[in-house]
Amino acid sequence: MNNMNKYLNYLVACLLSLAALSSCSDDNEPAPVPEPDPTPSGYCLMFYMSGGDPEHDVTLMESARQAAAVSDDNVAVTVLHKNSGEGEGEAHNGTHRYTAQNGVLTEDPTFDPGEDFPITDPKELTDFIRWSAEQYPNRHYLLVIGGHGKVFYPFSEIYEEETESKTRATLYDNRKYMTSAQLGDAIRQSGQTLDALIFNSCQQGNIEMLAEWEGTADYLLSTPFMLPDFGYDYASLIGDLLQGRSVEEALARTAHRAINLWQEFHNQEECGMVTQVSRIRDLTPLWEAMRQIIDAMKNSMEDVNFTTDAPAVYGQPYGQGYGRALYSKYVGNEDDFFEYNRPIFTLDIVGFFHAAYVQSGNMSLAPYINRLDEILADIIVTHRQTNGKHDFIYLVFNALNEYDGELGGQLYRKCRFDKLTGWRDFYESLKYFVYNYEEKGEILTPISEHIIGRWEVKDVLIKKFHEWLPASYTNFRVKSMVFRSNGEMPLVGGFGQFAALNKGQWSIKDGNKIDWNGEELEIYQLSDNILELVGDTDENKQKVRLSRVNDSEKTLGERMVGKWSLSKRYEKANGEWKEVTENLPLECWSEYTESGLFSTYTRWPSEEWKNDNMRWRFHEQTGTVFYFDSEAQLEPRFFRIALEDNDNTMIMNYSENFNPELEEQTTTEYKDILIRN
Repeated sequence: MNNMNKYLNYLVACLLSLAALSSCSDDNEPAPVPEPDPTPSGYCLMFYMSGGDPEHDVTLMESARQAAAVSDDNVAVTVLHKNSGEGEGEAHNGTHRYTAQNGVLTEDPTFDPGEDFPITDPKELTDFIRWSAEQYPNRHYLLVIGGHGKVFYPFSEIYEEETESKTRATLYDNRKYMTSAQLGDAIRQSGQTLDALIFNSCQQGNIEMLAEWEGTADYLLSTPFMLPDFGYDYASLIGDLLQGRSVEEALARTAHRAINLWQEFHNQEECGMVTQVSRIRDLTPLWEAMRQIIDAMKNSMEDVNFTTDAPAVYGQPYGQGYGRALYSKYVGNEDDFFEYNRPIFTLDIVGFFHAAYVQSGNMSLAPYINRLDEILADIIVTHRQTNGKHDFIYLVFNALNEYDGELGGQLYRKCRFDKLTGWRDFYESLKYFVYNYEEKGEILTPISEHIIGRWEVKDVLIKKFHEWLPASYTNFRVKSMVFRSNGEMPLVGGFGQFAALNKGQWSIKDGNKIDWNGEELEIYQLSDNILELVGDTDENKQKVRLSRVNDSEKTLGERMVGKWSLSKRYEKANGEWKEVTENLPLECWSEYTESGLFSTYTRWPSEEWKNDNMRWRFHEQTGTVFYFDSEAQLEPRFFRIALEDNDNTMIMNYSENFNPELEEQTTTEYKDILIRN
């Protein structure tokens, strides 16, 4: 027995020694921990959505349900959906988190969102991506952002202290929003590599957004226009993946399906639709090419065009062509239904570069723009518009001065796109150049002699960016003026259909400047028959174009200037005029001045009336004249005027006159004959 025990102990010791030897490597280092297969297997679509209103509570969740219904072991779905809280029942209230596999959508019972889940908080998006990866590890991940892609409108919140660029809001929830920069950072913080970033929301196609999202995913599916409530067909997208198609091919097919279905909006002339798929993992060549174009344009604004092909203008600086190009892309066509859903304050930056080349005639831009097109061919997987064109590829924000003018331009400069390309500095330089550039005409000297005479206003224009546009007036507008050698300047102005007289002063200043009634204007042209005056107001630059007219071409109001005394009075009775010989005033006169003031005096044996410096206006075509005293709150008095005898006799028709004996107004028709003093 003892020998047997010794044998067993020896055998156990040998076995333990062998076991110990087998756990050691040859180099006396611990064996490496087995690592998971680095190649992802299968897919996971992650829906992160904010309803925002009762309608989108339903449509967004329906998109996720359709995706969940076709899920299987190879393609899983996760959902985090916040309802608007604007309806009854679970479909419109609360925030819910789900997983889906093999066609079954299951709500996560461990998720506690609280009363008001902060879905626009970037940290929550980061946590959702990580949670999805924990549920379905080692997959290809496609992130779908669903909700209202709220456009940033100038003047809305520019006075706040900003820490992030807000050129566009990417996810909106009850006046709170996640910016495009915040969304990009949230994805990076998750530590997960995304195959695709999909936006089931409107207006998520700006170039500024691409700069913020660069490197967050391999592909981007989005639209720069509005997105229909239908969104994209995620069930067919999953079907493509299940059939073994690549993510790139599946996204391209999804974009094509969407446009094919949305084409009916276009066919019914309701609105246009745009969608595209872009490669966004590395956009360095794109930023370099755009920077080269922008720098080349910025440094060549004053260079002169020598091409003769319209629309470029021979002999004009390139900057004018750049300005026309920008304006042509920025101003939408209100008559084109395709642009109904186009975002305001934007233009297609690719189309602008091409238009700038043609409009300016700057041949040196060709290599840069051709290089850009080659790069875009590598970036854009597919681009579809319902009108069959390709003129809304990547939009760029354009109304920069309205966006953050109160902040000295610093808000937009926080955008990564601006840091990479210098777009804002170029835009400001171009705006300044075209706004101040003018082609001035002949100026006869000495100005003080050639400007003397009567001038009629032909056009009043306002400078809008690069061009002069007709001004709209709701108040007084000068119609004609007379420059006199003594510095006086009588004016005729209009108030709607009526005109009025006024009087100012003028004098010539250095540098072809004129002091026009206290306002300094620059003379852009002074020929025998043409005068152009330009001045700056607080809001814009204005130009007045005048043509010389004969000094004898006076208006009715100018012909009325002077003092007139009552000679005879007639009363209409039974359709006939009869002279009034009784109860006439002892003295009655009226005086009209070039300053637009009217005074009248009437004296009877026991009473006299006098009204000084009342305003008066006239209607040239009908001869109607009225006067009023706003300070005395007198009602306007109307009468009809005709001038005869070389403007020395005035015939005044009116329907009211004061009867001093009855001490009341009568409504009999009268006609006064007045003689110029």
